[in-house]
Amino acid sequence: MTVRDLTGDFEQRTRPYRSELLSHSYRMLASIHDAEDAVQETYLRAWRGYDGFEGRSSIRTWMYRIATNTCLRALENRGRRALPRDLGGPGQDPAAPLAQWPELPWLEPVPDAMLGTSTSVPRIRSPR
Repeated sequence: MTVRDLTGDFEQRTRPYRSELLSHSYRMLASIHDAEDAVQETYLRAWRGYDGFEGRSSIRTWMYRIATNTCLRALENRGRRALPRDLGGPGQDPAAPLAQWPELPWLEPVPDAMLGTSTSVPRIRSPR
């Protein structure tokens, strides 16, 4: 198989999962920019290992595994996020109602169009 054939086969088999992987990475990293970087890294790693893909699992499962490991590695290497300064100190009354935050300041919104129209989520089988 030539490099051109291998490239075409890889693109044809992995392209349908790009938006799913972006959504998956976004849920893990809470940043669309980090998620896009993770998807790029996922495709790079998958391309490098594609000739060793034996087909013991579906290509989708294989791509999700690579994406998950990429995101976990990115989270390990990322420093702790700074919380807003106006959170204040600990409260004196433990029975007092908690203040509600209307939004998470570190969670970035993402346009639905970037995540595609696929709503399928990979099923995780329970161990037997």
